[in-house]
Amino acid sequence: MMILVPAGNGWMCESDPGEPGLGVKRWSINDTEARLVSELFRGLTVLEIGTGLGVSTRAIAKKANWVHTVDIDPWVAENVVLPPNVFFYRDIKDVPGGLDAAFIDGYHNRKQCVKDIRDARRVVKPGGLIILHDALMKPIHQAIIDSKIECTLIHTVCGLAVGWIE
Repeated sequence: MMILVPAGNGWMCESDPGEPGLGVKRWSINDTEARLVSELFRGLTVLEIGTGLGVSTRAIAKKANWVHTVDIDPWVAENVVLPPNVFFYRDIKDVPGGLDAAFIDGYHNRKQCVKDIRDARRVVKPGGLIILHDALMKPIHQAIIDSKIECTLIHTVCGLAVGWIE
């Protein structure tokens, strides 16, 4: 059973072995960020890149119609319990197109975040909402600039960048 414990900027899980190749425990969005994203995605069908501990997934699922979440980590697939309106994928290529919005909180390096934004552009319909977590981190901020997405920064502990898919 996965037990979440408070962390300085969100939630952590003691039994989490860490992200593959890094061994660093994941942390999730905090309660304020969870409330914000759930409201912004109200009534939408959402792509989430980076299921992680499932905190953001469950928050989004409370208000969204459907959530299509992607995580490549087998530990996530085996341990994270998700609500019935959530579809889980191990590969972004399996996610259907025409979704309303995207939440990106995947692997936190510039190159991967640029790829995640490109994948979101493929899956989310034009004009769809896009939110990136950890926007105050330099690699995420630079990926947003590289991808030429105009975003508004919501100042939370980690930062939420909110924009639209063109």
